[in-house]
Order: sequence, then C-alpha cells, then structure tokens
Amino acid sequence: MCTLNNLLPCFAPYFVVFDNARDDIAPPATPLQDFTYHWKQLMNFYVNHLTNYKAPIQTTGIPRHLDKLLEILLEEEKDENEPGPCLEYLLQHKLLDLLATLAGAETPPGMRMVCMSFLRKLLGRSKYPLLHHTSIYGPVQRLISLCNGNVPSPMEPEEVQFLLTLCFLVCKYPHVTNMINDAPTAQRHNVAPRRNSEQTEIEKVTYVPARRNNPLFEPLDSQTVTLINPNLFSSKIDRRRSLGSNRSSSKADNMVTTSRSNESVSSREAENTSQDSSPATQKPVCDSDSGAAASVGEPQDYEASQKCEDVALINEIGTHLQNLRVLRLDLEFNDDFEDASCAANDQSLLPSKTPQKSKCLLLDALLSYINTADNTVRIRACEGIMVLASLEDSSFAQTIANSDLTFLISSRLENLFNAIPAHVDPTEIDSVDVTWGLDSPAWTKEKKFSGCRQVAAFFMWFDYCNQLIKEAHPDVAEILAKNIRVNFFESIVTPALAEHHVVLITALVTKCLKELTSASLCTEISYWLVGQDRGPEIPNVWTSPVLYRLIDNCFTDSDDLTLETLKLFEEMIEKRNEHILHCLVLVYLSMRGYYDNTAADSAIASWSDEEDEREREKKGMMELSYEQRHSRTLAPSNIHRIVNCFLSLIPRYLQTDTDVNNYERYMADVERQYSTVLTDCSLMAWPLEAVTIDDSASSDSRPEADHCSVRFYVGPFMAMLFEKVANIPRQKYEINLQLTVVISRLALLPHPYLHEFLLNPLLPLAPGTKNLFTCLQKVVKQLVNEVPKTPDHKQMLKETRERLLQDCSHEGGKENTLFESVIVTEEFCKELAAIAYVKYHHSM
Repeated sequence: MCTLNNLLPCFAPYFVVFDNARDDIAPPATPLQDFTYHWKQLMNFYVNHLTNYKAPIQTTGIPRHLDKLLEILLEEEKDENEPGPCLEYLLQHKLLDLLATLAGAETPPGMRMVCMSFLRKLLGRSKYPLLHHTSIYGPVQRLISLCNGNVPSPMEPEEVQFLLTLCFLVCKYPHVTNMINDAPTAQRHNVAPRRNSEQTEIEKVTYVPARRNNPLFEPLDSQTVTLINPNLFSSKIDRRRSLGSNRSSSKADNMVTTSRSNESVSSREAENTSQDSSPATQKPVCDSDSGAAASVGEPQDYEASQKCEDVALINEIGTHLQNLRVLRLDLEFNDDFEDASCAANDQSLLPSKTPQKSKCLLLDALLSYINTADNTVRIRACEGIMVLASLEDSSFAQTIANSDLTFLISSRLENLFNAIPAHVDPTEIDSVDVTWGLDSPAWTKEKKFSGCRQVAAFFMWFDYCNQLIKEAHPDVAEILAKNIRVNFFESIVTPALAEHHVVLITALVTKCLKELTSASLCTEISYWLVGQDRGPEIPNVWTSPVLYRLIDNCFTDSDDLTLETLKLFEEMIEKRNEHILHCLVLVYLSMRGYYDNTAADSAIASWSDEEDEREREKKGMMELSYEQRHSRTLAPSNIHRIVNCFLSLIPRYLQTDTDVNNYERYMADVERQYSTVLTDCSLMAWPLEAVTIDDSASSDSRPEADHCSVRFYVGPFMAMLFEKVANIPRQKYEINLQLTVVISRLALLPHPYLHEFLLNPLLPLAPGTKNLFTCLQKVVKQLVNEVPKTPDHKQMLKETRERLLQDCSHEGGKENTLFESVIVTEEFCKELAAIAYVKYHHSM
C-alpha cells in the first residue's frame, strides 16, 4: 500500500492528460443541456407509468428533477447580469404551463404541491421580475385557481405560502396587479386567434426518447409533434367529427383546450406592454427550433441530433396526454371548460351589456382560507389579504373594495360574536389580551375561564379587522369600516343591547372600543354610538337609538348593567374622538347657555382686575404679533378659592381625613393623565376662552328673546350623570366609584366651556340650571341629614374608610352604602380640586 501511494504522484500528469482527452472527446454538458436533460427525465415519468399511478410523488424522481431545474436556474443568475439561456428556454417553451396542467391533474398525488413549491421558489428567489411575462402569469393564474381553502386539505400550508409569495411580489412590483385578476368569463370563448401561436410555441417543448410498446398510446402521423396533441387546439365540434363516437377522448381534448386557453385574455395588452421590459426579451429569440437553440447558446448539431433521437416517443407523450380524463384534469375545471368549449353555440356566454364585476383571483383564493381550522394557515392568508389591501394603486383598491372581502370580514366577525357563550363572566372580558397574530397562544390553548377561547377568537379577529383597516388603502379602509358598522354593529349588536345578555354585550363593546386604533373604524363606531347628526338633541326626542339605549340602561334595576354601561361611557371619553365628545356634551355647552350674564360684576370672579387691566393694555398697544398662549378660563386667578370650595364641601364632622391638603396625593396621577389628554386633544379646534355671545340688542327690545329666558338643556348624557350624582347616597359603592371616574375623565378635557361648567363653583348660573357643584351640594345635604342619625357614626365612618382604602371585602347594606357614599364624595371632591389646580398650572 505504501508503495502504491508513493507511485500515485508519478501518474498525476497522465491523469490530467486523460481528463483533457475525455473532455475533447465528450465535453462537459452545458447548463442548458443539464436543464433539458432533467426536464426530459421528468417527462419520462408520464411515459413510463400508466395513467392510474397512485403512488405518492415522493416515491418518484419528479421532486429531485424539479429541484435540479431550480438549482440550475438560480445558479445561472449568479454569473450573469442578464437572463441566461435556461431561463429563456423556460419562458419561450412555456414549460410552466405544462407543469400547471400536471398540477391540476394531481398525478402523481402531490404534484400540485411540488409544482407550487417550485414556482414559489423560482419567483421568490429570482432577481428578475418574472411575474409579468406571458409564460409566467398564465400558469400562475391557473395555480391560483387551484387553491381553495373551502375544502380541507393537507396541502393548505403550501398553497397559502404560494399565495403569500405572490402577494409580496405584487407589493414589490405593483405594476403587475392586473396579472392576478381574473379574465371576464364572457371573453373565454374568444380564444381561436391564439391557438395557432400557442401551438407554435408548444411545438418547441423538450423532446424525449421513444417508447412504442404501450397499448394505451396511439401513434401520431407527424415528424415533429408536441407534448400536447395538436388536435386539442381544434374546436369541440371538429373533434367530434374526427373522432366519431370516441366521446371520452373528445371530452379530454376539450379539457386541455380550455386549460391552455384559461389564461387571462384581458392580460394580452399587459403582455404587449410588459415584454419590452421583460428580462426574457432582452435577447433576440427566433421562432424556429434551430433558432431557439442558437439564441440560448446551444450548438446546432445538438438540436438536430435530439430531434432524430426523440421524435418517436414524443408521439406517445402527446397521445398519453390526450387521455386527460384518466389523468383527472377535468376534476378541477370541468364546468368552466365545458362552458368555454360550447361558447360558439351558447349565446349566454356572449358579452352582455352589463359588464361583470372585476374579481381578483389572488384575493378570492386567500379569502377562502379565513375560516380554515389551521390557525397558522389562516394567519398567513390574513397577511396576504392585508398586503393586497394596502397597495397604493387606486384602481386595484377599487377592485378590492368591490370584492367579497368586505362581506366576508364582517360575516366572520358576526359568526365569532355569536359563538361566545352566554355564561361568560363580563368581568373577565377586560383581562383578555390577544392580537390577531401568532403571539397569543395562552388564550388559544389554555383555559383561563369558561368560554375564554371563543372570546379570544372574537377579539383576535376584531384586532385583525382593526389592523387591516388601519393599513389598507383609504378607499378600502372606508368601505371596510362602514361595512362593519352597518352589518355588524347596527345589525347584530344594537338589538343585543336590549336582550337578556346585555351586560355581557356591553362589556364586549367596551373592550372593542378600548382596543380600537384605526381612525376610520373609530369614526364609524362613533357614528353608531352617538349618531351622525351633530346637532343638539331636543329634550325627550331621541335621534340616536344606541345612545338612548345606553342611557336607559343606566337607570335599570340591574347594578351590573349600570356599572358596565358607565365603563363603556368612560371608554368613549377616553378615545378622545371629537365626534363622540361633541355629541355627548360639547354641542350643548358651546353657546354658554348655562352662564348668567345678568349677574352682578362682583359675582363674576373668573378673572381678576389685574388681568383685565393687562388685557386692555395689550389691546390698546395694537400688538399684531401678540398671541395668547394660555387660557384664562382654565387658569383663573381665583384658583385657590375654587380649590377651597371643593375641599370644604364636606363638613368637618363628616370628614374622615383631617389633612386639608391631602388632595395633593392625587396630583401626580392627574398630572400624568392631563399630559396625555393635552397630546390627544392638541389637533382639535377647540376655543381658548369661554366667551358669551353678545345678544343685548334683542334683550333690550324683546326681553322674552333673551337667552336666559330659554331654559338651558345640558344634554341627555350630562343629565344622566347629574341624576346619578344626586343619587350617590343610595347607590352601591362600585357604581359611585365608576361614576366619579367618568366625570373625572370629562373634567380633564381642556375645553373652556366644559371646564368652567364642571370645575368652577363660583360661576354664575342661569336660572334653573344646575352644574356639578350644585349637584354635589345636594348630595352633601342628604348625607348631613342621614349620617348623624346612626349611633356612633364617626367610628363607623373611620372603619368604612379603612376598609375601602385597603380594598377589603365588605357586605352590602343600607348603612354601609350610606357611609361608603360619604367616603366617595369626600375623595371625589379632592380629585376635582387636584384636576382644577393641575389644569391651572398647565395653562399659565
């Protein structure tokens, strides 16, 4: 062995000589020769096996040959800056069209998945934009039509991944959006002019070695035959005449004819306009077989030798593919192909006067997966839908807006809403924290409470609707949002607010509003909640049925319903939606009808004399550059008097906290909240000061026309709040606490009219008008009359305060309710004082 190893280096020069000689005799195969070899080997499978082949495709060599074809194509791109001969060969000879036909046949089983994987990797990894080429988008359209999530299938992951790749390609190359649209059905019969050109192209397909002994094949009398029988391009009537009684063969021929012509007829213009920029058309390509070989760099003698070798068996492949009925191609396209074959005699398929609605093949395929049981597949389909909906092409956006997307989105939302069990605890709803992606496994796999999976499924889909509308083209977003309002909230949720499970329904609506981030959807839901009319409501006349129902629910005997409805009102205020705030309160305060202009000047203590003098001096100087930077309504000079009014409202003997300055412990939290409110409301066109309209002329001439003579109406929402405030001594602690939260959210808003109406106890009110402070005064009077009647009330107040502040459980009762209302009123006054001072500080 050692001697042999020592001798090997001596023979090395001879090995090199032998290799060179072998290369001279049989030079290495070119990439194009390797490419055609693997293609022919792939085609050999359909010659060497009977048509009823049932073994899985993994047991065949088809996946390996397709992987090799893909490897050759991608390797070719690395070394060249322009399309190579293999890619040109693929495009010119329309090899993908035949693959699409075999994918539709699903022979052997799994062929569809393998073809989709091949095309997905080719389009996704190629550095050239191939989708707009006529040899690409035709097969792509046919493969898209094979993707149907309505029928459960183990191939769903591969199908949706294929569709998602196309979505990203369309997003990357927006000019190809028309390639993924369906051709109008009425034009499918008009394919005769294309048959000659298609036949010419298909005649250039790879040739394979001959095999004559299979009795299933009938030889064709031709020297150059295509892989698909030329007779397939004749009409069905002609084939019936030529084939006589062979009806099964005629039907199979018809299948392939239409499968070849099923490419979008409307895409021909796109083909003509896109071929100039197509990478495959950057090189001259001849129409003849020899010219095609020369154009891709293959020697002329190679093409000639291949023809001499392969003519015989090509007959068998063509005849083999004639039996497409056995290959089951008709399973996928039977109805469409029968219509197309009879189009010449069927007047119903002629173009009608009313154009058919344009549909997006890719979108329709993705929509079929939104109800699939596979969560991952559904999410991938949703990603693709979002990509298509977000494209900036206005015409394509109209196609999306006019599609079935809007109906299916709201329909699924309705189905998931109806699937929520009625026994779900409404208090658990707010704890559900999910998103539409794959990052919410705890709520989909674990059982946190009874019915949590159904609740999580609903909110996951609602979150997707929210994000879809947020990311979509404005035209699509507007249609989607309006459709959800009309078909879901108005049709489904509105009637449910008056049914037995209204507490759960209200909690679900509150959670939806809380998770809302889309401006368009928020606008539509605001229309649903408070109506679209921005005018003030007339007392006892309701124009918004939902707002009427919500306010009415606050006066039912159900404390749970009252509590949940108040939480919903809190969330409505927290959204900082201008339309909601306007319709709830601001429209009623904008005329300042609550203000008494006839009061003595000494009673009007909003501004100090010093501030009045300073303002007069500034106006006298005519400083045009002067711009008022703060609101004197929000920052009155008598702020300390205002704070003391709230702090001294509760008599000393009823106060449970002896520290008069303890309202400062609310300051930090109020400061944080008010900073957020200022940011949210910065773009709202609210006035800076509360100003009364001067109508003294009408008052002098007609006293009855004075605005004070017209009774001020605070609006149904504020009237409900004031009535609930007046009832504090008789309400449960939880309701009183939530009521104070709602009013605090209103008081934080930087609107001058709302501010002085809620937070200025020194404001002169018009006769018969009540504000927040006057309501609190009535509450204190009730407490002063009722609390001392209880023996040892001071000790009970102290114990009640300790229990509430420590969040201990307590039994409900008349005495407890009364003492708890004292604590609530006392702490509420401190919070109002803190809000007034923080707003004063920010407005200076």
